[in-house]
Amino acid sequence: MLGDEPVSDAYAANAEFWIRIVREDLDPYRSGLTDPALLALVGECSGLHILDAGCGEGYLTRELITRGAGFVHGVDTCAAFVAAAASHPAHDPAHARFRHADVAALPLPDASVDLVVANRLPHGLSDPGRRFVEFARVLRPSGRLVMMTTHPCFYIARDERDSAGTGFTVDDYFAGRTVRQRFEVAGTRSPAASVQALYSLEATIGMLTTAGFAITAVREPRPTEQQRRENPWWDEHFTRPLFLLLECAML
Repeated sequence: MLGDEPVSDAYAANAEFWIRIVREDLDPYRSGLTDPALLALVGECSGLHILDAGCGEGYLTRELITRGAGFVHGVDTCAAFVAAAASHPAHDPAHARFRHADVAALPLPDASVDLVVANRLPHGLSDPGRRFVEFARVLRPSGRLVMMTTHPCFYIARDERDSAGTGFTVDDYFAGRTVRQRFEVAGTRSPAASVQALYSLEATIGMLTTAGFAITAVREPRPTEQQRRENPWWDEHFTRPLFLLLECAML
């Protein structure tokens, strides 16, 4: 089994949907918010060996190579994503390799990468801390983890918003939630419901520190005043923090 089956099966069912969304640049959250924040925190990456954990169809790997990365290992549990990444016309096999594998059981040697980037990678359902142990294993002692994730404190799924409008309870927050929802992007709805686990901020930080990481930067990406002025879409769709961006270093 690669990854948690419900998560992996949902991505397989939605693969064509997400490939289209990325390649046609239809997701304003990605292009206008999360990617700029993530890449700013990644910073200078010339010559670095990087793990793109949950690489999807490979767009971030390609971007990191254009920014001078020495080599990028793309790993994803969705075979359709890996095939799409490897067959993209801009794929550079001299500087990138895509593998169908589990981020919690990485096909990489110890201390072999300088940077791990986990961009909106869904949390695991079973043994969710194991992936962070793997990230620590493959990182060199001076390496970093940059992780963009759904905000554990404020993210409210569509079905939670639609039911009584109150969102999740305090007990749900601390116990952890498994969210199943179909996404709608640019007027197109995903064929199947995605599956992701959401854990409290305390549990998330605990998984990182248990794996041997120290948090060195915290960001909550949000639209700028200029973005809000130029596009009222943001006022309607960004009413609370949706994403949490962390930079972590090895202890």
